[in-house]
Amino acid sequence: MVGVTKSHRKRDFGRTFPNSRYDDPRGGRPSALERNVLRYRAAEATLYLFYAEEVRGFMLANVYPRAGKDPNAPFWETTEERRLRGVFGRILSDAELAGRLSPEDAQKLRHSQEHDPKEGKKLRKAFRFAVDAGMFTAEEADELVELLSYRNDIAHRIHHVMSDVTRSYWTSEHVAFTAPTYKGDALDRLRAYKDSLWTRARALLLTLSMDGLLFETAERIYEDELKRLDRLIQIQIRSEQKRLKAIDAELDLSGSELIGDLHPRFPANHYNNGSDGGPATGHLTKRGVEICYRLFDMGKSPLAVSYIMGMSLRAARLRQNGWRDAGGPNRVKAEVERYDLSPRPSKVGQ
Repeated sequence: MVGVTKSHRKRDFGRTFPNSRYDDPRGGRPSALERNVLRYRAAEATLYLFYAEEVRGFMLANVYPRAGKDPNAPFWETTEERRLRGVFGRILSDAELAGRLSPEDAQKLRHSQEHDPKEGKKLRKAFRFAVDAGMFTAEEADELVELLSYRNDIAHRIHHVMSDVTRSYWTSEHVAFTAPTYKGDALDRLRAYKDSLWTRARALLLTLSMDGLLFETAERIYEDELKRLDRLIQIQIRSEQKRLKAIDAELDLSGSELIGDLHPRFPANHYNNGSDGGPATGHLTKRGVEICYRLFDMGKSPLAVSYIMGMSLRAARLRQNGWRDAGGPNRVKAEVERYDLSPRPSKVGQ
């Protein structure tokens, strides 16, 4: 089971819905798919917190006592941490040589990068012993440290873990420019390590924890819930892909009259271009209403109209009701003011 992540692209040409804070015609009302994705992550987070504590407790109870016998035993440091420590050291050395940093401040900064006891000094010693004893390879220890660190994101930065499931323009733009915090495969990876601990540490004298029995019923229910939601989410994703494929065909206006100054997004169709005296609300002008009605004349659905005109789905449905009241396909088309978009010749010699 691998979780689903919503991708957000970087925008080059403004917003699809200029007068809304949301990038979806349905506004802030979440779909059934989005609701189930968040339910999945909630169950996943609960299991992850417990599994992370199980792994951490196992290492401290069974491995650290062996490692702690040597007071001078080194701490485990991942490959990435060693690389970043080297980069940080070179930055400090360059600043010292250039006179931008005093030796005293440089020394304090170096000490600030050392592992704090609260951040798992005992656990780091246990990992060093585990690698030396052959319980883990260096790559496996690096991966497990990363997985245990992800537990802190879930426990203390849950808003980042859930942030990609959004329709807000501000949030989607923020997520598009940052690395995703949510790791859809993390639970499967952590679960595999947890299940293998007793086999890996069979040469040690092991202490049995009863915590698993206390969480047994909850674990079984949450694991079953993940399987159920995973099946449902996959079905909903396929349904959403079909919906998007169908709507793509509806959004094509090629071959129709609605091009140039008759295009649905032409400024004169909305009270937001600053030249028609109307408020900057995005509401349709009389001209915009007629263009909207012509989309319904072409057989466009309210969802397609909402995307083409840049309005909410609710507003598109209300306009469809107005189109029906006006006669629907048999209505008399209103005249619309036309605008000359041909390039004007440049005045030579002036």
